[in-house]
Amino acid sequence: MIGESKISNQKTLLIGLLVTAVAIVLFETGTLKPDQNTFQAQSDMVGLVLNNNNVESAFIDVGSSIILTNKFESENFIAGTLLDVENGVILIKNYIDDETLPFVISDVGSVVYGESKAVGKYFFKGLKYGAIGGLASGTALWLLIVADGGFDPIEAYPYCVGFVSMFTIPAGALGGLIKGAIKQGKAIEYIIGPNDWQIVQ
Repeated sequence: MIGESKISNQKTLLIGLLVTAVAIVLFETGTLKPDQNTFQAQSDMVGLVLNNNNVESAFIDVGSSIILTNKFESENFIAGTLLDVENGVILIKNYIDDETLPFVISDVGSVVYGESKAVGKYFFKGLKYGAIGGLASGTALWLLIVADGGFDPIEAYPYCVGFVSMFTIPAGALGGLIKGAIKQGKAIEYIIGPNDWQIVQ
């Protein structure tokens, strides 16, 4: 019985070696090719690649929650789900209205990336506080303008609140995110610049 077991093991080993040798020959001659779609699908999962002067890299997958700020106007930003990166443009599905919005890579000032629930929670919480701040500050501005006279109080109010809210709502959203998610370690901010992080894909 022991002799039969040894013969069986030797046959199994021999068959395994033959199959491996045949597979190597087929791959080397190009007769058998790996499924390129599988590799493509795996590479497509990574949507955004950042590099810090070749010291370290960060990979942000498609479907991740991110916020991009504009390096020229810090109050201008897009928050949502990363869809794709192509031809120097980052495509994001906006949190607010689910619209797909483009953001040119050369205009990115910072990238905030983290847990979806945390990013969304603090983003909308910041929006709420920004709206409340805009309402309060806009009302204060309206009272000053009305006190001077010359303006219709009813017409002036929405303009005052709207004007101030243009600044307080974006600031509130970013402030809420930075104070909340980033400080709690649930999100990371990558500053984009020549001496900081660069977007390489």
